[in-house]
Amino acid sequence: MKNYKEYIDYCQRLAEDVNDSYSDDIEVTERIHEIADGCQYVIYYSKAWDLVNMMREYNHELFTQAVEEVQDNGFEFEGDINAHMTWIAFFLIRNGIHSAYQHIETEEEESILGQHAYVHNYNG
Repeated sequence: MKNYKEYIDYCQRLAEDVNDSYSDDIEVTERIHEIADGCQYVIYYSKAWDLVNMMREYNHELFTQAVEEVQDNGFEFEGDINAHMTWIAFFLIRNGIHSAYQHIETEEEESILGQHAYVHNYNG
């Protein structure tokens, strides 16, 4: 991943996948976890390194938040730097998908409210 915009666009596409595959059988947070866990930036070491390094440079706050989440979830550095990078990448992707998904939900809610207002005014 070369830049922050690419990260945002990637997470947006994954959030759209979550939205398109929504089911009452699976919690949204669980689906986001599954998608993040299986994405290329989490399962391939070199891509995890690219993402983590890019985020450290372009948005240090999100980078720090992901590092803290790794620690808060009990994942301590035990000598395998590649595995540690994949955990940081996981939390970056998971948080990015979650943020993008919330934006999609807000837009859908506003669209529904706007349609109700139009119908009410039209009938009124």
